[in-house]
Amino acid sequence: MALSILPDDIFSILPITPDTKNIWVGFSGGLDSHVLLHLLSLHKPHLRPKIVAIHINHGLNERADEWSAHCKKVCNDLGLEFRLVTVNAKAPSGESPEAWARLVRYNAMRDVVEEDDILLTAHHKDDMAETLLIQLLRGSGPAGLSAMPQVVRFGNGWHCRPLLAYNRQELHQLADECGLSWIEDDSNQDRKFDRNYLRHNVIPVIKDRWPSMTQTLSRAAGIQAESSFLLGELARIDLAECKHQQTGALKVTVLNSFSRARAANVIRYWIKLQGLSTPTASQLHRIINDVLNSKVDAEPCVEWEGIQLRRYRNSIFITQSLPDKSSKQGEGRWQLNSECRLIMGSLSAKRGKGNGIKVGKCPDNGVIIKYRHGSELIKKGGHHHSLKSLYQESGVPSCFRDYIPLIYIGEHLVAISGLHIDDDYAATPDEDAIQIHWSEAAEVFALSVS
Repeated sequence: MALSILPDDIFSILPITPDTKNIWVGFSGGLDSHVLLHLLSLHKPHLRPKIVAIHINHGLNERADEWSAHCKKVCNDLGLEFRLVTVNAKAPSGESPEAWARLVRYNAMRDVVEEDDILLTAHHKDDMAETLLIQLLRGSGPAGLSAMPQVVRFGNGWHCRPLLAYNRQELHQLADECGLSWIEDDSNQDRKFDRNYLRHNVIPVIKDRWPSMTQTLSRAAGIQAESSFLLGELARIDLAECKHQQTGALKVTVLNSFSRARAANVIRYWIKLQGLSTPTASQLHRIINDVLNSKVDAEPCVEWEGIQLRRYRNSIFITQSLPDKSSKQGEGRWQLNSECRLIMGSLSAKRGKGNGIKVGKCPDNGVIIKYRHGSELIKKGGHHHSLKSLYQESGVPSCFRDYIPLIYIGEHLVAISGLHIDDDYAATPDEDAIQIHWSEAAEVFALSVS
């Protein structure tokens, strides 16, 4: 009777491949995860990958070590491997303790999941409803309101939630029928946490009026998941049209041909693909209004969480927040046999053939590093050019120009790191040369090919 609550075919959702070595089960020792582990142990003879229970000891409760011991005993009784991971989940000042503990927990589990491994967690229909309400109150969009996908990529492997079709009451019934013993975490009663407040104060009132609330919200989350998937599909189509293939930047003219909602959708998707935190709705509003609709020479910037989105000509691009350039770190004489630390990145030098400064032109006591002060000239194509004209010609955004290290020999500007060497100092392909590498050149000059 008990097993009919979780039919065998529920395991058909698991993306098991020939390379899947482990099925990890997030095991807190509570009712839900104990039910999941128990049911999975019954399928052990039919599963090729090894089943491993992973327990995260947050150290936040005085009974934490007792709970770890309980989880280990359960695994021993079931004949399953047990992995204990101890973390420091104390939240920094200003961070939500609940959210921080979750972040630390999932980071710890992500560290053990190998290529094509699967992590199972015991989230159920009530968890889905609670998460949907929390995300709704935060003003989340379809991705947040989709709450909990059943299968999603997780690090190098997968994260699966096989109990989403069942509610807390059904799992409790199964646990009683199977005679399971589980941990009751007293923090689940602490109503200062948002989820607990909803669970104990809000949801019972809603259920009293709408008894099928959990089922309805689960269905709503599924609809939002479909909407989120379709928005992703549209963003992939739009990204192919508006992205510079060589630079990775986005074309402003193409973005401005889209509706505001469509432009915001593809920008959000583009940022997420780079593994960066996505901007808020108000920040996206500023990107559309202040960046896409700015004058071509305005070079506006929107900043959030250490990230800067900027416009240069017909492109928008992203950088980490630029450092304070007033320090002038690295200015002065540089001995070429050592690394030179700069405001942005570092310089290094090696000998080679061509693509550098002629060896005979480099003094034994090194070169001098400076940053732009104004009115500098360098020889190119037989004529002297100002740095401003060369930077404009090469498509170097203004925000980077004061960070570019300039190489001097005596009073002569002989090289713009990563961009150009003065005609009188540049080695021919068969000449011995000092080749200077600036670690940030690829990022700074990325738009020069567009």
